[in-house]
Amino acid sequence: MKRIAFTLIELLVVIAIIAVLMGLVLPAVQRVREAAARGKCLNNLKQMGLALHHHHDAHGHFPPGLTVRGTDNLEMGTFSGFIPLLPFMDQENWYRQWDPNQLWYLPPNDRLMSVEVKLFYCPSNRDGGLVDMTFLRLLAGRSLPDPAATDYLLCKGANAALCERTQVPPAGRGAFDVNTRTRLVDIRDGASHTFAIGEGAGNNTRYRFRDWYHDTQPSTNLRPGQSGMIDQSWSCGPTATAALNSLGTLHGSTLGVTALRGGHADPFDERMNNPLALPAFDFNHGCVNAGTAPGTYDMFAGFRSLHSGGCHFLFCDGSVRFVKESIDAATYRALSTIAGGEAVTHE
Repeated sequence: MKRIAFTLIELLVVIAIIAVLMGLVLPAVQRVREAAARGKCLNNLKQMGLALHHHHDAHGHFPPGLTVRGTDNLEMGTFSGFIPLLPFMDQENWYRQWDPNQLWYLPPNDRLMSVEVKLFYCPSNRDGGLVDMTFLRLLAGRSLPDPAATDYLLCKGANAALCERTQVPPAGRGAFDVNTRTRLVDIRDGASHTFAIGEGAGNNTRYRFRDWYHDTQPSTNLRPGQSGMIDQSWSCGPTATAALNSLGTLHGSTLGVTALRGGHADPFDERMNNPLALPAFDFNHGCVNAGTAPGTYDMFAGFRSLHSGGCHFLFCDGSVRFVKESIDAATYRALSTIAGGEAVTHE
């Protein structure tokens, strides 16, 4: 009699073969997906580069990295350099409604803060997202919007010092800083050798907070309900402010650095893809970051991505390149500054 069914052993063999084939195919599919995501991330930076140069053509300079008026205390109302780029990113309507003379959490700005712009998210990390301010509302005793997040950082250079009038040593100064208006002619190290924007993956378990530069463990100095993962808004500056009872470890900023004390003997290098990032904080303790003890130097996080082995960077000439995380620290600092006078021999 002709057999019309499989034996149990035959079924198990077929299932085993299918499992083996799936095990071979899935990594390939994941590699294809990551390659596509990396391509989109690279294209995001290219679009930002076009916006940056259109802004330069229209105004004669790059926008300030952070804008503040009338105070060296940057906790009192900064906003990000991505905002002036919005008209060149098909976000003219958002930009027209923004009031630069008002704090980010007050009308009319509060209703704009949660607008997600797809260009500001790396698809290897996320397709959207907000910076959760739930814990901060309890401290502030008032309503606060959840600002839309970003995975990209404007390059402040190799020094994190904050002041209304930038006094960062030339060896540490980047294309973006507080109230600066960098022109292409100011980039004496060469636009093709100077970072403009780099990756800053946020709200991912790969990158958590640490409190101070020398710390090797994640921060435990968090508020009830606060996430230990670093994140930042594309629109507002540092969210640590006495006005909101929020001084201390908080979120990041849209400025990124390669070192905290560039221009000084120990620059406090902030290596790429450091799994323990620093929050953005202005300690108001001078304008050059000469201090070495906790609380005597301002802080910003370094650049970081979800791509294996390095980060994508937009250079000031509009090109986008992948820089390996194994890069020499001195070369990395040199690529982040506009007029340090260093000779960059390789990337």
